[in-house]
Amino acid sequence: MEGVKRYRVRLLSHNPDWSHEFDTVKLMLQEQWKDNILDIQHVGSTAIPRICAKPILDVAVRLRSISDMNPSLLEQNGYSYCGIQHGDPLYHLFVLRDDEELSLQHIHCYDKASPGFYQLVGFRDYLNTHPETADKYAELKQKLAKEYPEDRVSYTDGKHDFILSVYKKISY
Repeated sequence: MEGVKRYRVRLLSHNPDWSHEFDTVKLMLQEQWKDNILDIQHVGSTAIPRICAKPILDVAVRLRSISDMNPSLLEQNGYSYCGIQHGDPLYHLFVLRDDEELSLQHIHCYDKASPGFYQLVGFRDYLNTHPETADKYAELKQKLAKEYPEDRVSYTDGKHDFILSVYKKISY
C-alpha cells in the first residue's frame, strides 16, 4: 500500500494489488487471533474496483469477543492500537503507519454483537453490485478531495450522508 500522510486526502485509481495485500493481512490476523475470529473482510474503497480510493487498506474483523482481543499481538507487528472508536465499546481500531507516518492500513475490529461489521461489508457489496451508485460515490469523493486535500476529517464528514443513504438500502 502506498499510504497517505496523516490527516490528508489522496485518491488513486483502483490497484489490483490491494486484494493481494488484503490476503496477506488476513493470514496474519488469523495467526494472531485464531479462534476469536468469526470473519475477516476487505472493505472500504480499495475493495471496490470501479472507484478511486485513498491507498489505505481497510480490513473489517468480526470477533467472537472484543474483550478477548489481545491488542499487543498486533502492536508487535507494528500496528498502533487506537482503542474504542466513536464511543462504541464494540468497535476498536488499529492503524499501521510507516516510518514517514503514512497511514497504510486500518484494521476495524467489531464484537459479534456490533452491526458495524455488516455495515462496512454491506456498503462494499452494494457499491460493487450497483455501478451507478458507485459512480456517484466516486464523484463525491473526488469533489471532496479537491475541496479538502489537507483535511481528512472534513473529507470524511462530507461523505457521511451518502454513506448513510446506502446503509438504509442494505440489510444486515
